[in-house]
Amino acid sequence: MDYYRKAAAVFILVMTLVSPLVVAKPKRVALLDVNALAAQSKTLNSIKANKTPQEAEAAIMQIIKKEAAAYAENNNYSSVITKHLVYQGGEDISSALAKKIDKEN
Repeated sequence: MDYYRKAAAVFILVMTLVSPLVVAKPKRVALLDVNALAAQSKTLNSIKANKTPQEAEAAIMQIIKKEAAAYAENNNYSSVITKHLVYQGGEDISSALAKKIDKEN
């Protein structure tokens, strides 16, 4: 009888330790190229054309931060980072985010 208790306890312990690994969602990283996004989005281009460079940069970054956060939350991305040559991996969301910004603004 003691053998079965020990075996059950070991089984429960192993399942408890392994279950977070099986159930956890894979973490995805979204990459954002700000220059490509600004070139593709009509809304961001119009802001850039109608304001001074400092005002345009502030307005564009505010829109990008808001829309990128919403896009990442809706598509299960763990983080959104600005694309650099050093970073490897991740999914480029620049064109999808440009379409979303143009549609909503």
